[in-house]
Amino acid sequence: MSSYGNFQHFLASIGEVAKEASVSTSAIRHWEKEGLLTPQRDIHSGFRQFNIQDIRKIYIIRAVQRTVFSLDTVRQVLKEVENKQMSQTREIANSALEQINLMLLNQFKGIAAFHHLLTTLDEAGVTKK
Repeated sequence: MSSYGNFQHFLASIGEVAKEASVSTSAIRHWEKEGLLTPQRDIHSGFRQFNIQDIRKIYIIRAVQRTVFSLDTVRQVLKEVENKQMSQTREIANSALEQINLMLLNQFKGIAAFHHLLTTLDEAGVTKK
């Protein structure tokens, strides 16, 4: 990654950022297209240059999207972080965790139901293929 003495002037390419954050370059381009990111461009090459704030946003976007939330929710979280509204960000994160826990609970209930069905079929003498 390109560094110019300190983190205030730290810049990285899209490939470097994608590798570091474990996301694809196409995801980063999509997030830029959606207005979630606005990296600066090198004046000579036109290549994207990501600073520390951009990289922080990528980590936030990745985390929020991996919890199956829409881009609108990602925008809201980024806005709250940029406005230093950490209590709002915390509320969003807590709400996300509650929703994930509910989804997981429902999945476990579904798994238990399938196990019960298979046990019932076994007890009834239904053969396995």
